Amino acid sequence: MKKSKNEDDLSLENKAKKELLNLYSEVKKHDNYYYSDHNPEISDSEYDDLRRSIIKIENDFPSLVLPSSPSLNVGAEPSEKFGKVKHSLPMLSIQNAKNKEEVISWSDGIKNFLMIDDTTIIDYVAEPKIDGLSASLLYENGVLKVGATRGNGVFGEDITENIKTIKGVPLTIDKKKAPKILEIRGEVYMSHKNFFLLNKIQEEQGKDLFKNPRNAAAGSLKQLDPRETSKRSLEFFAYAWGAASSLPYNNHYDLINFFKELGFPINENFGIFKTIDELIEFYNSILEKRADLGYDIDGIVYKINRLDWRERMQSTEHHPRWAIAHKFPAEKAITKIIEIEIQVGRTGVLTPVARLQPVTIGGALVSNASLYNFEELKRKDIRIGDMVWVQRAGDVIPQVISVIREKREEGTVAIKAPSLCPVCGSSAEKEVILSGNKEKEEKYIRCTGGLICSAQAIERIKHFSSKSAFDIEGLGQKQIDDYFEEGIIKTPVDIFTIEKRYKDNPPFFWRYTSGSSEKIGTIKDSTLKLFNSIQSKREVDLDRFLFALGIRHLGLATAGLIAGHYKSIEKMLDIFSADEFESSLNDLQSLDGVGKKVAFSIIDFFINNETRNLIYDLISAGVIVRKFNREIKETKISNKTILITGSLESMSRAEAKVKIETLGAKMSSSLSKKTDFLIAGNKATLSKVEKAKVLGVKVFSEKDWNTFINE
Repeated sequence: MKKSKNEDDLSLENKAKKELLNLYSEVKKHDNYYYSDHNPEISDSEYDDLRRSIIKIENDFPSLVLPSSPSLNVGAEPSEKFGKVKHSLPMLSIQNAKNKEEVISWSDGIKNFLMIDDTTIIDYVAEPKIDGLSASLLYENGVLKVGATRGNGVFGEDITENIKTIKGVPLTIDKKKAPKILEIRGEVYMSHKNFFLLNKIQEEQGKDLFKNPRNAAAGSLKQLDPRETSKRSLEFFAYAWGAASSLPYNNHYDLINFFKELGFPINENFGIFKTIDELIEFYNSILEKRADLGYDIDGIVYKINRLDWRERMQSTEHHPRWAIAHKFPAEKAITKIIEIEIQVGRTGVLTPVARLQPVTIGGALVSNASLYNFEELKRKDIRIGDMVWVQRAGDVIPQVISVIREKREEGTVAIKAPSLCPVCGSSAEKEVILSGNKEKEEKYIRCTGGLICSAQAIERIKHFSSKSAFDIEGLGQKQIDDYFEEGIIKTPVDIFTIEKRYKDNPPFFWRYTSGSSEKIGTIKDSTLKLFNSIQSKREVDLDRFLFALGIRHLGLATAGLIAGHYKSIEKMLDIFSADEFESSLNDLQSLDGVGKKVAFSIIDFFINNETRNLIYDLISAGVIVRKFNREIKETKISNKTILITGSLESMSRAEAKVKIETLGAKMSSSLSKKTDFLIAGNKATLSKVEKAKVLGVKVFSEKDWNTFINE
């Protein structure tokens, strides 16, 4: 029987919903790696592609957009190590462009939004996009009062004392010239020179080296002791402002130069331009001298110069509409593959990793590159001893782009995919997975040993204690490696019994071996701090607990959906059983955003005696899983779906979209029974109006709508 058009639309929407939630989870994961851990796992371009995929689906299906969407959120949650600062105005991210065509598209969008023609000149300002950390400096009566990180865009971390140590940040400014209240925003960074000097000191002291200047700047800016920050030679560029009691100019260019007059360092590679061609010429000129700048940049930022136009355009919850970052292409270098090793991850995936002859790319010393999977390894035919092109796009594990075949030595052999796990010796296989209604082999090879495989066990512990899970301070990757090897922590349960087991008889490396006689032999303060950190994290929300368990395919976003449905871990343990497999599976799949693959993984996890006992043992060890009970506040038209047909007299469609989204509603591109309101403007499509009435959708004229939302 042939499907109706409505059935096809519904099927497409369901598929889009599942894909969107998976993308949400993936971006959230990589946000944590980047903002919280300062240790990204994918390139900037790969990350941008994930966000682009999200935006495309959300544009096609506006009703699917969730408040947790990465397109509506910025950065990461502020660290608990510092006090919180609420930004007077949100510190937003910025949209990206890959090429000239996307810059032109952005410019055309501005013209359409503002309803201006091609004869109207738009002044743009352009400046390098510094690869550092965003910071806010608040001055009152000419005195620096608060310094803060961007954080999640709404709340940042109070790092005032650290900010005061940065070269170029004035502690006072001329209060006769400056507004009474002035918030300067800019980028904290570390120069290449200071980065190499710092790593030299780190090496001499036997400490881990920083991967690149951004990592070094992040670690330096967030030192708990400002004296340590002062030793790191950080620098600052001012490029914007937040709160201001008054501003002496109505354009960006003059204001930035005004900030320079007040004593703030600005990037001298800064100019004003009138055409896209001029912007591209500037972009190419900076790209050519990028290596000689002395600091890392990853693109050029373009902004509208006129502030009144910016005011009209406003911003999304994620980025201003009047600015865009034109990203640079990835940096590359040639080096040699010394060895290819196999790493075993938390879910048993075997990943080939290339050990490289160290090479500097973009100011970072590179010695490793992920080869992702054995299919990729075979496709590129990468062998030990090969000379290869290596790409580094941002702060990531580099990628091997291609082999330089003409430089291949005789006698090299292709790398074969292993049939056994290199860690535990268990069978290594490609798993058969469901794809739609068909079964197909997964591209990844997995160890079948489960928790008997020490590599999987240790990675699960790392995942369990990570930022998005239990977030246990003092239990990082190095500590887990050491404690696992010593037999102190073999499972997540061991984390919560560690104090009971070792407080009265701590291992040698937890004791003071020098210092005052009273301290020698006693437990180190750092160990006591770890005990306290564990105690403080015994209570956890249900969604974070589910995520911490490391269930395959279960991201934090989907964990939130499941937690919101079942409310408690006790209910999930009761419902999910081998006897109720089918009914449990059907119940899970009835949830929007939970597909068959995720549902199977969850059921398999909960009916497995070993993993089920893990939950019971965690609860017995004192872990308290809080019931899911989050309230969602609603406004007059929050979460309503609105469609516009025809043209509006009072504003452009784009401007109307801004106003609607500001009120908490969503714009739709198509009419369906899920549409709440239809706004019929001039030359409205009559068939849409009639269909809306049939579907029970309330229809407004432009005048009536304006009255309705302003009541």
